[in-house]
Amino acid sequence: MQDWFATWFNSPYYHTLYKNRNLQEAEAFVDALVSYLNLAHGSRALDLACGKGRHSLYLRQKGFEVIGIDLSEESIAEAKLNEREGLEFFEHDMRSLYWHQYFDLVVNLFTSFGYFHNKEDDQKTISAVADSLKDGGLFVIDFMNATKVKANLVTYEEKTIDTIKFEITRVIEDGVIIKRIHLIDDELELDFEEQVDALELSDFEGYLSIAGLELVRTFGDYNLNAFDAETSDRLILVAKKIEA
Repeated sequence: MQDWFATWFNSPYYHTLYKNRNLQEAEAFVDALVSYLNLAHGSRALDLACGKGRHSLYLRQKGFEVIGIDLSEESIAEAKLNEREGLEFFEHDMRSLYWHQYFDLVVNLFTSFGYFHNKEDDQKTISAVADSLKDGGLFVIDFMNATKVKANLVTYEEKTIDTIKFEITRVIEDGVIIKRIHLIDDELELDFEEQVDALELSDFEGYLSIAGLELVRTFGDYNLNAFDAETSDRLILVAKKIEA
């Protein structure tokens, strides 16, 4: 049986459900992030789990040399339509990276982590990121604030997008937030799942430390306000590779 993300992220219904994501918010976040990080023009950036490449494309516009990777064949096929000088996309697994001490910046955005449900694969991913960074390079993780999500879990909702009805239920099982998606498209009915570990700040601190990355800052939203475990919408971490 395939992992849930291998089937759901390649489904056209995934892209339908999330097609109305706020592009302006995403660009404003990148603007704030780039300003805070203050990296040199032409720095090399890796967009880890890049999807269709919306953040990659904007990072390129901001002056970075960008590579985006994602496990979804469908997403990478669409991202590749925007390839140009200084912007490339590859279908690839985040747990093993080709590059060694190559990037100035690695970003993992919009809760694109915590899919594997075992600490070994989580650690393998973050250690691979560390290996791909130059000494002093930066790693940014944008994750949900699991503490707030668990406290305010929306257990059921319905959405109709492009005549497709989505019935969504959410549960927490063994520390995993599971979103079950039942969709009705004319006479076709299908079921998918999203599963994300409810990782908290202490979990990430452990992974980063083992990988040789130093946590230098946490933010709680896309405006880069301070993180508060009870009230923040996001958990955004900035870590630096410790120089050998």
